[in-house]
Amino acid sequence: MKVQLLVSDACAPCDQAEKVWCGVVAERELEFSVVNLAEPEGRQLADRLQLRTIPALVVDGVLVAIGVQSAEEARALVSRAPLRKHP
Repeated sequence: MKVQLLVSDACAPCDQAEKVWCGVVAERELEFSVVNLAEPEGRQLADRLQLRTIPALVVDGVLVAIGVQSAEEARALVSRAPLRKHP
């Protein structure tokens, strides 16, 4: 499962969203990336999805959420991803 969090350096809620998602990524087997609007990849993604608001969450190429999710909401969005196996 590929999860992309679209953010901007000038976005205070984006920092909070990144913290939530880093916690979820520690629990689940995900291909996770933080994509900045200032970078070409971020601008292309925002244009393709016609985004006007960030933070935005994209799962497997589909926009699934806008704003900051709680840890519970984030876990629910990726519940089909397997749990990480810790040694």
